[in-house]
Amino acid sequence: MDRRHLTTAATLVVLLLVLAGMAVFGVRAATAPLPDSGSADAGCSDAEKQVTEFVRRGDVQVSVYNAGSRSGLAGTSLQKLEDAGFRGGNAGNAPEDATVQRAIVWTTEAQDPAAQLVAAALGPRTRVRLVPEDLGPGVDVLVGDRFDRVDPQAPRRLKLDQPVERCVDVG
Repeated sequence: MDRRHLTTAATLVVLLLVLAGMAVFGVRAATAPLPDSGSADAGCSDAEKQVTEFVRRGDVQVSVYNAGSRSGLAGTSLQKLEDAGFRGGNAGNAPEDATVQRAIVWTTEAQDPAAQLVAAALGPRTRVRLVPEDLGPGVDVLVGDRFDRVDPQAPRRLKLDQPVERCVDVG
């Protein structure tokens, strides 16, 4: 056997070992269980879990839409909500068929505590309405020409019906 045959044989052996290693890796990856996407705390240790009993203003993002005739009402209203501790989302015009005197909160979740907290901040008579579609990120607020301020006496947090567990990034 000459040198060329030895090189060819060694190359084939190395390639077969690489192919076998890749096959083992592929079979393990294909047969591994899928991550549990239904649970937010799958794979968390107790040290990485955070239990939340309240929804706070800083946890809630708010988008504001102008349903009145005053120019810039959505932007100034969003600024007032941000100054009150909420996280800002979008500001723009409400759908043309929306009629709002003062303010109304729209949400896509029934019994949404974040929407209830926003409604409380807008005043005791502010209603929460369940709608099929979001207008923007977070809780949607439609404001009319009579909206003027966030209620300074409103709660800054709202107790949840059930505590929520979630994973936190510790690294």
